[in-house]
Amino acid sequence: MTGICGAVGDVPSLDVLAEDLAYNGDERVDTFCTDDVGLASVSHPETRIRRPETDGDVVVRVWGSIWGDDTDDGYVTVEEDAETYCARRYREAGIGFLEGLNGNFAGALYDAEAGTLSLFTDRMGTRPIHYYRGDSAESDAADVATPEDSPFVFSTSIQSLPLHPDVSTDFDEDYLTEYFALKRPFGLKTPLTGVEKLHPGSVLTVDVDEGTTTTERYWTPHYDPVDAPREQFVERLAETIKRVVADRTRDDATHGLLLSGGSDSRLVLAAFDALDEPVRTYHLNEWENREARVAERAADVVGAEHTLLERDEGYQSRSLDTAPRFSNFVGYFNQHHAGGFAETFRAECDYLFTGHYGDMLFKGNHLRTPSVDLGPLGSFDLPTGRPIRGLDDFVSERVAPKPTYLTTARSPEDVYYDNVVQRGRTVVDHGVEYLSLREATVCSRYPITNGTSQFFYYATAQMLPAGTPFLDNRLVDLFLKIPPKQLLRGDLINRATDRLSPELASIPHGSGLVPISYPFAAQWTSELARGLVSRFRPHESTQRSDGPWSDHHGLIREHSFVREVIDDNEERIKSLPFLSWEGVKRCYDEHAAGENRMKELYSLVTFLQMPLLDRLGHDVDDRERTSQSGSFVSGDSIPGASSVSRLAND
Repeated sequence: MTGICGAVGDVPSLDVLAEDLAYNGDERVDTFCTDDVGLASVSHPETRIRRPETDGDVVVRVWGSIWGDDTDDGYVTVEEDAETYCARRYREAGIGFLEGLNGNFAGALYDAEAGTLSLFTDRMGTRPIHYYRGDSAESDAADVATPEDSPFVFSTSIQSLPLHPDVSTDFDEDYLTEYFALKRPFGLKTPLTGVEKLHPGSVLTVDVDEGTTTTERYWTPHYDPVDAPREQFVERLAETIKRVVADRTRDDATHGLLLSGGSDSRLVLAAFDALDEPVRTYHLNEWENREARVAERAADVVGAEHTLLERDEGYQSRSLDTAPRFSNFVGYFNQHHAGGFAETFRAECDYLFTGHYGDMLFKGNHLRTPSVDLGPLGSFDLPTGRPIRGLDDFVSERVAPKPTYLTTARSPEDVYYDNVVQRGRTVVDHGVEYLSLREATVCSRYPITNGTSQFFYYATAQMLPAGTPFLDNRLVDLFLKIPPKQLLRGDLINRATDRLSPELASIPHGSGLVPISYPFAAQWTSELARGLVSRFRPHESTQRSDGPWSDHHGLIREHSFVREVIDDNEERIKSLPFLSWEGVKRCYDEHAAGENRMKELYSLVTFLQMPLLDRLGHDVDDRERTSQSGSFVSGDSIPGASSVSRLAND
């Protein structure tokens, strides 16, 4: 595990936080401490020696990468390590140097002369910093005073915070309601009292002597679409993704790419092809289905070394044993998609690329669209936008009912309304400020933790240096200029792939029947037809699907790993005031009977497996727990359930 952590006050206890971030066992831990301030970074071992900045009166710790800087003299590529570069730029320009940084990072900077500790994140908050300030919760104001003796502790892993003796926290039931119902609390909020996330694109500065804090935001998304031909956006996307991949690659490194049969990772592969850069590709699946064959075909076209990594029947069960420790209350365990093959990636790659967030930026999947319900055949969305009209419309798009097992007093809708306000044109949603309701809608993944798939991004970065080229400032800036119709129907990803590598564009999407170079209407129709047909196609195993993901709905019914975790935690569930044992039984039984309760069940078992519960004092003596033969399901097991329970991790 990797990240940064620190404290103002009880510095010796910093070691326990840093140790908790070192998961793989070979991480490099760099600690700096004075009598009043402690900082630590935990990073993967690197082929190039990196010396953290500790010289002079400025100390910096950074988790992540800084690729470039948009300075007064133009955009420059950053060749220095992140700590050295940030310290130098801070001495030159003060904390305002953050405005031009391009990268995915979280950082801490201690200025001994000024007596300040500054925490900062990149524009999108891709690597969130969680901080604790006792009973003081930050308001929306820029300057917030806190008591001088109030503890201040921070970490990129929320579950590590209670290990520090100055942190006294427990569950906040309002935001816990959002986690279970919406699969994450939005904005800056967390389910722990006294704990918030740093605002994206901001710097929070602590006066070490006085205990006061100030927050300054250095970037806010402004959606300003321009009326330009589609091909102009395609050209810019193709050339920019090529430059971005070029900036991420090194001649002395081996690069890997998680390659699906879809479009986003294929565009990344097209950039490698256009640059004539070698890359190893990997596809994850239960079997060599059509999706896997399409991915292999794409790799063969560009001559990439390709590996099919097959998930066996115990893969998700093992993930449930290990992935919950990476949870920051965003998403659930199975989104650590590649975690079971961590040792393969670490042995074969210096850096692992993904196509993550390509659809978020350039396919408009964050925009509101009308849905067509075909009853037993399912439903589908039409590729046309529908405007959000007012806060009521905005909230209705975000909220969902509580799971049957959650007994908190307030509804998700009531909690959400208490956390969103419109002041003139400005919208403040769970502490995050947007210029207007349009930005709050179009830029809904600001911060990135507003989307549950951030679990995949965060957990993958724990295995080895990894990331997506799509979260580059230059691509985000391009996205903010594209009209909704081009995002929804412009087919920008596929057309950019065609521009960079026509051979790759001659291959169909894994979900379609025609090459991705074909017109959007032909692709959309073929994908819709295949999706409807695949609903009724039988497979040898219920965990198999035609796509890249496991059939989790069938997996829960066929195998017992979810039931076993619930059984193991019966006493814990009964002891927590916000959970109902009868509700848990009903939720599971409904899924076993054919209803879809996968997300509710996966959120629950992820929560139950978090180390955090023991750290908060919600542990239950093993002698008081029921055995794995717990009887809330009638009979000895589910019909067809595997006797194989959670196995050791790969």
